[in-house]
Amino acid sequence: MNGKYHFSTKDMVTIALLSALGGGLSTYIGYLGNLINRIVGVPFGAGQFMAGLHVIWIVLAVGITKKKGVGTTTGLLKGMVELFLGGTHGVVIVVVSLIQGLLIDAVLFNDKTKEKRNIVPYSIAGGVSAASNVFVFQAFFFSGVPLILIMMLGMLAFGSGILFGGYISLQMMESLEQGGLMHRTVDKEDKQPVHVKYASIIVTVIFLVAFTVGGVYYFNNVYVSPGAEEILVTGDVNNEYVFVYNDFPEHETVVSAELVGSVTHVPEKNYTGIPLNLIIKHAEPRNESISIEVVATDGYSAVFDLNSIMYDGNVIISYEDDRYMIVADGYDGAYWVKDIHEIRIE
Repeated sequence: MNGKYHFSTKDMVTIALLSALGGGLSTYIGYLGNLINRIVGVPFGAGQFMAGLHVIWIVLAVGITKKKGVGTTTGLLKGMVELFLGGTHGVVIVVVSLIQGLLIDAVLFNDKTKEKRNIVPYSIAGGVSAASNVFVFQAFFFSGVPLILIMMLGMLAFGSGILFGGYISLQMMESLEQGGLMHRTVDKEDKQPVHVKYASIIVTVIFLVAFTVGGVYYFNNVYVSPGAEEILVTGDVNNEYVFVYNDFPEHETVVSAELVGSVTHVPEKNYTGIPLNLIIKHAEPRNESISIEVVATDGYSAVFDLNSIMYDGNVIISYEDDRYMIVADGYDGAYWVKDIHEIRIE
């Protein structure tokens, strides 16, 4: 076998160290992303600005070893490290990290590309890899999130990947060379012009500007500040109205329910609320109505079968801490919509 394609002891040590670093730090990078969400005042998504930090370790492993399959191997090991360190996403994080590694291997497949360290393919590899997490998580968890929000998050993650997985990873490799920790593989005359070298930063800025524009649209046209005392009951009904919890005190009931979701579990406990079927009945659905869409303030939604809900008194709307939530006993956790803004009968 050509020695260029099998892993040497040095390669395996590099892969192991970067996998451990990436997996160990990923949870804390996630916490940092949540902090950014709170600082800028959005429910989720702004933390995708840090998405490139999740893939920088994989890009470094590929750039240092210059071997095929290193990205996939590093991604798999990184995901397993995060899983066994108690990552909040469970086994899904292994899938996410593995796909990130596969994409980096695919973009940087050519050996000369890895050796020359051209910033364009490295930036594309970092951007595509970082953005992939948005779509993988969408497939597993966020089926009700509006498409425009998914695209915005993917765009922001792509820009982050360009910055961290492209520009910064190449700067780190150059620093390792200067420190004698890596063999120099790029001749001075092969180094790229300044305008090419900083192209990744320009592209990142463009993506961030586009994200800002998209964010303005989203928060002006989709997002509704949580904490409202009213829920709009609209759609294919004879009596559209505004639901207020305190208007239905005689219908308040208590149900015992357990939330079982893909990544969330709340043990069985008692919830107090108003049955959803009574709320729907008050709106007088038309005969052709077949579904109920429960919409949150951030645009997330869950769709229920109208006929099933009308015969199920254990699905209720609760009101706690100035926020509405649907308690959907017997349904997957994805149906337990929080911060309800609207109920549409269709």
